[in-house]
Amino acid sequence: MRPVYRLALLFLFVFIGTVQAMEPKKVVFIRYPISPNGFAGVVSSFKATMQARGYVEGKNIVYVDVLTRTADRASVPEVRAAVDTHRASADMFITCGWVSLYVRDLLRSSSVPQLFAPVLRSVALKMLDSLSREPGVNLSGVYLMYPPEKILRLAHLILPGLKRYGYVYDSRIPADMIFKAAYEALPEKDRYGVKLVFVDLARGVPAALHTLKKNRVQAYGGIVGAFQHRQALAASGLPVITSFTMDIERDEIDRYVRQSNVVAGLFNSFAYCGNQVAEMTADIFDSRKTIQETIPRPSRQTAFINLVAAARMGLNISFDALEAVDMVVR
Repeated sequence: MRPVYRLALLFLFVFIGTVQAMEPKKVVFIRYPISPNGFAGVVSSFKATMQARGYVEGKNIVYVDVLTRTADRASVPEVRAAVDTHRASADMFITCGWVSLYVRDLLRSSSVPQLFAPVLRSVALKMLDSLSREPGVNLSGVYLMYPPEKILRLAHLILPGLKRYGYVYDSRIPADMIFKAAYEALPEKDRYGVKLVFVDLARGVPAALHTLKKNRVQAYGGIVGAFQHRQALAASGLPVITSFTMDIERDEIDRYVRQSNVVAGLFNSFAYCGNQVAEMTADIFDSRKTIQETIPRPSRQTAFINLVAAARMGLNISFDALEAVDMVVR
């Protein structure tokens, strides 16, 4: 081959490589409308952290944001359609909540990376064998720490005479069902002598209220369904001791619980999840590590007690209970 042709080919390869290097990264979010903001805190925190890492929206990174119409399985076709539409062009899928399960099914046999941000720890373990070692597959992410045992321990501290605790769930919502299984799997020693009463919202709120009353439930909690129907369920007059799944921040907890019957709970910052999964994404894009080497990370958990609601409901909170939490609403 003549030198002139070799030189032309060299310039062509350099040009193609430069164009590919300049091609912006494409990140696809898939999330569902959990109250109040549909994981908006994850998205905004992710973008801010990516910009701090040098990925500027519209310049070297572009975003597609898919928000499903409903928070239950009725939106599964939308999730599948979004993956099919963007699978060939996406550099990363960021999936929020239970939709991660369905995206995983579609991407499992592909090389397209997926990060969940966030899902419940129990949901993450449905998709990965371990959360403490390198996954070795195209999936990782940030998971929420809502151990059922810790919720019952908190409930027992606040209500030492607690005998019956209700887990209020919606059988149409995957996250609720997976968390229900986690409660069912609790050994007796981690139940603190408390009987668990399972209350399905799929039959309607009036039926749920009837079940709570019929079974003489003394306190209850839930994940997604219970939060969506929190105002109607408040008619039970029961204290709520729960996992608090909202995309709000720690300084906003007071405003959301002060006038409610939420006496205590476990809270994870969704914005923190967005920050962490952005750091993981930037490391992958910068070739610092592959997604197969990216170990999942836990979110930052906060346990809180709402003394305002406790006083209104005539509950005396012990010093031991106050010592066991990170935050007190006074």
